[in-house]
Amino acid sequence: MNKTAVVLMFVLTGYFPFNLIAQPLVASSITFKTDTVKDLQLTEEQKADFKDKALRKTKAFSNYISIASDKSKKEIQKNKAIDLAVKLFMNDSNMIEVSSLYNPTKRYKIRAYLNKLKLLPYVIVKVSWYDIFFASDFVRRPDGRYEAVATIYQRFEGVNNEFGHYIDIKKKNIKIIIEQREILTGDITELKWEVFLGDIKVEETKFGK
Repeated sequence: MNKTAVVLMFVLTGYFPFNLIAQPLVASSITFKTDTVKDLQLTEEQKADFKDKALRKTKAFSNYISIASDKSKKEIQKNKAIDLAVKLFMNDSNMIEVSSLYNPTKRYKIRAYLNKLKLLPYVIVKVSWYDIFFASDFVRRPDGRYEAVATIYQRFEGVNNEFGHYIDIKKKNIKIIIEQREILTGDITELKWEVFLGDIKVEETKFGK
């Protein structure tokens, strides 16, 4: 009896052997479970690509800081730079440490820090970042995100009619985080890896020139 006749007999009698129908379904289920986005991990090539993207975001943040602190810029320019800068971070609750040679280190949420920078009591303010590099490779965290640390040096210069000329150099560490986020394209929602800046800590502050 050929396979077609066997199947027809089972249909007419209502009897289906378990092995005939169950095995393909089980195999399909296993394939589906192992082929989920949560099981995916970044390759070394992807990590290198995200390092480049993170460095570009760090440099963009440096530019936005320069604009927000520049006394010659208009208010609308400063506020736009602040809005764009905040979007580079995981969320607006990320913290940044602030230090000087004469005051203890303080921590502010990123938008509060940028607004404070905009209102500093100096006639001239110049803030620049340089020598940006990765101090660690990306490591996967228990929550599925990837995290690394980038190091930068910040030169701050302020001129005040009352207190004169102040310059310092800060060494800062920035958390760089990669996570999956839902991206809506038309009617399709996809999970994609995105890189963001995280908390920023001051490692050292010294006199500058």
